[in-house]
Amino acid sequence: MKFIGRVSLFCMAGLLGFAAGMYFNSAYCNLFYPNKAEEKMFQRYTAERETENAEDGESLPTDSRTPDIVTCDTVFLIEEYDKNTDITAEHEEEIPGKYIGMDREGFVDAMASYELSPPLEEQQRGLISIEVLSFSGERIRIRKNYQLVEEPAEEIFYLVSENHYIVVYMEDMKNVYLYTDICVENLPEELQEEIIQKKLISGQGALYHFLESYSS
Repeated sequence: MKFIGRVSLFCMAGLLGFAAGMYFNSAYCNLFYPNKAEEKMFQRYTAERETENAEDGESLPTDSRTPDIVTCDTVFLIEEYDKNTDITAEHEEEIPGKYIGMDREGFVDAMASYELSPPLEEQQRGLISIEVLSFSGERIRIRKNYQLVEEPAEEIFYLVSENHYIVVYMEDMKNVYLYTDICVENLPEELQEEIIQKKLISGQGALYHFLESYSS
């Protein structure tokens, strides 16, 4: 009986020592690692979520993002605005190879260079500016603004013989533009015939060049 009592006492001492060790270990962890339990719970929750998503064929979102760059699959939309008619038309073009690989900043710079030195065809259409309306790796939309400045038509004049002298009429043949001291009879015969038949001259430059050539 004494032997059994000693064994029981030894076992009780061992259990008390183990319990004391667990208590002090827990107290130590709480003192120096206060968030360790929460981290374990979070890790357990994350592991369970990953397992569930893996079973459903899904993946958790990540913070990494691929920067938007131009690719051969990028949709390239172009708006063309004509200021003369106030009409906007839109069409899609294949993205030019020279733009592939560019990010937004590089593409905007390329459009600025294009605007400063457009091809002859664009100049003839009256390109005045380009705007980048939207940019992403999937779709780019730009706007080209055109304004064709029409050159004023040259004035039309008629040289007429009146009282042996050349008189310059406006195109309507009603208003006199200029009286001259050029005598028709002093001109070459061919030219005299043209003036008698009302010689047409386009533009002030050509008119004054003629008058200076035959003025006395």
